[in-house]
Amino acid sequence: MNKNVLIGVALAVVAIAVAIATIFVYKPPQQSNISTTSPSEKVYVYSVKLESAQILQMLAYYIPLKDGLVYGQIANQSATYFFLKNNGIINIIAQSQDRYQKLTYYGKLLEICVNSTTSATIAGEHLTIVNHQCTPSASPLPTAKSFDELVLLIQGLPGPTSTGGWKRSGVSQTPYGQATVYSNTTEVPIMAGLSAILNYEKQVLQDGTIYLLKIQLAYGTNVAATLTYTLKNITKITPDLKKVLDNLSRDVSAERGGGLDILKVAQKIGMSFDGKWPAAIVFFDLQCPYCARLFVYNYTLFEGHKLVLVDLIVHSEALPAHESLRCLYQSSPASVIPTLRELYNRTLALHGNINYTSILPQSRCPIDAKAGMELASLLAGQNVGTPMVVVVYPNGTYATIVGYDPASIAKALKG
Repeated sequence: MNKNVLIGVALAVVAIAVAIATIFVYKPPQQSNISTTSPSEKVYVYSVKLESAQILQMLAYYIPLKDGLVYGQIANQSATYFFLKNNGIINIIAQSQDRYQKLTYYGKLLEICVNSTTSATIAGEHLTIVNHQCTPSASPLPTAKSFDELVLLIQGLPGPTSTGGWKRSGVSQTPYGQATVYSNTTEVPIMAGLSAILNYEKQVLQDGTIYLLKIQLAYGTNVAATLTYTLKNITKITPDLKKVLDNLSRDVSAERGGGLDILKVAQKIGMSFDGKWPAAIVFFDLQCPYCARLFVYNYTLFEGHKLVLVDLIVHSEALPAHESLRCLYQSSPASVIPTLRELYNRTLALHGNINYTSILPQSRCPIDAKAGMELASLLAGQNVGTPMVVVVYPNGTYATIVGYDPASIAKALKG
């Protein structure tokens, strides 16, 4: 399926899933008349309704500033703000009750780079991670010049631009006076014989303000979802919102760090073995065939290093075995690595058809599998998988390797 359509609907349901310990939720004044503030101080407040299998209500803010355009979205006790600067930089702040993330995207020659800082609380420990990454790209960062273009960009949807693609289709009466109605239909091929149909409608007031923006997603004659933005009021920037905008205007610097925080959390929830720097954190699943290869064929990479094994339960049926392995760690830590390698050796020999109880203790001890997944997701996002190795250096920098890649692990451990 076309990823633009999928991403658009997903983002309409929930803003970017990152968070902070204290959440800021801006509540606009309850007023129905358009204020007389100057353009640089106006906040356009929209009520947002997503109608699909369920109905979801949200708030969105559109703030045109002299330095660019700001979009904010509040949903499910999370808030996300996007600032598309006139200089081509895009800043994003996303926050909820237990996590905060700020990102700065910018273009370089044939590259798109992102600097980020993320704060979260995992297993009762607060950690802050800063990172810098560039990826090859022949295309520049996207831009937007109006509210409708900004919405389509944020929601990841293809469609008309402000200067083309819209067809005038009538007029409509609104609480703010008469509006001109424009429409557009965009067809997105998904696979042979199936296309997604995106029907757009916007109602524009005489001063150019968009009163209503409606996006309907259909497959053939079946409507899958309708997303509607309706202007609720126009008000001034409050002092609390100004603090958010001031933070949003500051770019994240290109640094790397937070590895010692990562190591502290891993040691709290995992199984630790002392050694020399750099340290290796290995996220593993007992039914992962590539974890088996790593420990059977490449374990010498980790010998002599600080090592932390973190349970990353990808296969739920492996949980009892992980809990039994934790009991072994509590009673005889030195037996864990030899036993783990024997388990994985049998896994490879028997193609996964292994009786864990013949090797592991019969007892089961609790592990914090939820924290293991949270930590892995914080580091790898949607690319979480096993094995995953995080190499932490004494200065706090770190490297993350997802998947079975002995060469990259060896390079990272050499520093």
